[in-house]
Amino acid sequence: MKVRSQALSSALTWEYLVITSEADSAGVLAEYGTQGWELVAVVREFGTRATFYFKRRRI
Repeated sequence: MKVRSQALSSALTWEYLVITSEADSAGVLAEYGTQGWELVAVVREFGTRATFYFKRRRI
């Protein structure tokens, strides 16, 4: 098995966003999705609340 790597001309940098909201908030996902945020994790909190973790490439 050969593994090759190429040096990138510039390193990727990411920015992160954490939102706590109602777990069934489809509007939250749609709003941040249109802004380029990618949902990477959801942690269910007490009751109907959840914490959403987002990331997006910093330009």
